[in-house]
This record gives sequence, C-alpha cells and structure tokens, in this order.
Amino acid sequence: MPDIVLVPNGEAIPLSPTASAFAHGFGLFETMRYADGRLFFWEDHWARLAKSAQHFALALPKEDAVLAALREFVVQTKLTEGTLKLSLLKNTEGSCLYVYSRPPIPSPASNTLILNTASPICPRSLLAGHKTHNYMEVIHLLSLARAQAYYDCLRLDTNGYLAETATSNLFFLKDGQLHTPALDTGILPGVTRAALLRDRDLQIVEGHFVPEALYDAEAVFVTNATSGLKIIERVDGFATGQSSQYAVTSEALSAVQSVLVSAQEPRALSLV
Repeated sequence: MPDIVLVPNGEAIPLSPTASAFAHGFGLFETMRYADGRLFFWEDHWARLAKSAQHFALALPKEDAVLAALREFVVQTKLTEGTLKLSLLKNTEGSCLYVYSRPPIPSPASNTLILNTASPICPRSLLAGHKTHNYMEVIHLLSLARAQAYYDCLRLDTNGYLAETATSNLFFLKDGQLHTPALDTGILPGVTRAALLRDRDLQIVEGHFVPEALYDAEAVFVTNATSGLKIIERVDGFATGQSSQYAVTSEALSAVQSVLVSAQEPRALSLV
C-alpha cells in the first residue's frame, strides 16, 4: 500500500527531482473544507480522487487509512477550521499520499469575470475532468485575470461552448431555469456542482451553451468546494466588446443557497 505522509503546517517534505511528481507535475489533489471538526463532502472528494487515480494508474491507499491519517493530522495540528488537502504524487517507485492544510487564499473583492476565448479547454485531453498537479495553465490564466482586477476568467471548450472558470464551475439562470455546462465540455466535476445537481427541486439543465446565452441571463454564479457559491455581477470580453450584467440577488439564487447549506449537513464527516 502506498505511504501516507502527514505534513504539519510550516514543514517541508523531500521530493526527488527525478520523481515524476517533481519533473512532470504527475499527481492528483483534492481541496476540502474543514470546520468545527467536520470535513464537508468527503464522499464526493474521495470518489473523484479514486476515479482519477484509477484513470492514471496511481496506487491509492485504502479509504479507512486515509481517514485515520486525516484525523491524526487535525489532532496533531490542532486545526479547527481551514482547508485540508490530499496530494497523490507519483514518485520513483510508485506513489505517495500527502496530507496537509493551507490557510484560506484571499479572494478579490471583484464580482466580475473576463471571457477568455484564446485558451479553450480540450474535452478530449487526457487531463480533462481531473484535478491534477499539472495546474500551470489554470493558475496562469487566473493570475492574468486577477492582474486585470477580475475575480476569474470564464473559459470555453474547443467547440466554442461555455465551460468553467479557472477555479470554479459555472451556473446561470435564464427564463427562470438554472443551467450549467455538461461534463463533456471537459470541465472538472466539482463537488459543489454535484451537490446542486442532486437536488431534484432545482431541476438544473446540463448542456452546451454558446457565450451569447449569458447576454440575457437573469443571474450568473460560480461554485467550488472551499468558496461555496460566488454571485457574478458582470462578464466582460465578448466578441462584440459588450459586457453582460446580472442581478445580484433573486428568489432563485436564494433557493440555490438554501439547497447548498442543507446539502452540506448530511455529507459532513466528523473527524474529531
């Protein structure tokens, strides 16, 4: 079974430059919200990690062993709230799972996105739909967007359909109906996205949408595991040079936020 290594806050780990994790970014990771002794959406995070590990032929420790390591980590570090992370890295003789945490990453005050049409997501890429350590492209695009005072960039797939932002899944409200891009656009299957799709009352339409679909949308928001739901006020950068503006609040958005809050409780795993 692969080793599990705990990395206390402020400590470093040795990583051989000949290991594929160092040389090629060959690895997978999960970023999970932890608060009040509970880990949120563990089943979703674990299922995604296990599926990707199988896809890339990376040996993964047993779930019970990983949970025991997470419990040991939060006790040792006296962590009460923050972001817990798992990294499954390919080394010279197999793989190793690292358990660590990081403080919350400051988020810009901006509620606007910039549409990026120059760097589309390829749905047929072997990396599409997986949370890999080969994250340079995504972080670079995020940095470019934030350097222009945007919250994030909104990406398309190679067919020209709406996909996701650098860090989050996309949702929009149009004619009273919630929509989100389909997984076959190459997007990451986010755990918050999955939680909303599980709620039958929301009746979210998954599909292929051109950017112009956002022109007359009533609302737009993005989701990820650590930030939850982020309401977007404007998207800039359409081919015509136009911007689309949206309502900050609505009845439908309030319903989505309520669903998200209630969905967390039954999927919260107690670690202490």
